Amino acid sequence: MPNHIVTIRRVRGFFLASCIPILFLASASGAPASAQATPTTIWDGVYSEAQARRGEQVFKTECSYCHKEDLSGGFFDDGLGRAPALAGKRAFDSSFMDRWGGQTLGDMVATIAATMPQKRPATLTLENYIDVATYLLSKNDVPHGGADLPSDVDALGRIAIVPRN
Repeated sequence: MPNHIVTIRRVRGFFLASCIPILFLASASGAPASAQATPTTIWDGVYSEAQARRGEQVFKTECSYCHKEDLSGGFFDDGLGRAPALAGKRAFDSSFMDRWGGQTLGDMVATIAATMPQKRPATLTLENYIDVATYLLSKNDVPHGGADLPSDVDALGRIAIVPRN
């Protein structure tokens, strides 16, 4: 089995195995939420501009056929399905935040990797999927920072997708 598929499965398994204990510990600690560590969110500049540019190149070669270069979405060749818009007010048939809000970047990357490209999911490298995710962040007005989003599964699982304050 290729390494990137094993890694993708590890990303999904990570959330099932670790999120429940973490949620339990956080609620059982008795400490108020404000006393606990402030979580990292997508608004903290978690990816670099260069990484989003790399993601754009991957998107253009692997994703734009269905989702269009402007990320506006479109119909599949067989006319039986539609690729949703990935940016703007109608992204993901509602909005970026409606689709991904309350999840983590790890969830987002794992979902994209497990389902895309539609006819051959989990065929890109983990770095390619992460780069595409950063491109989608950039096209949905999430600001970049100075460093690349890491390919560390644990780190991705600690970055929350939340509405901007």
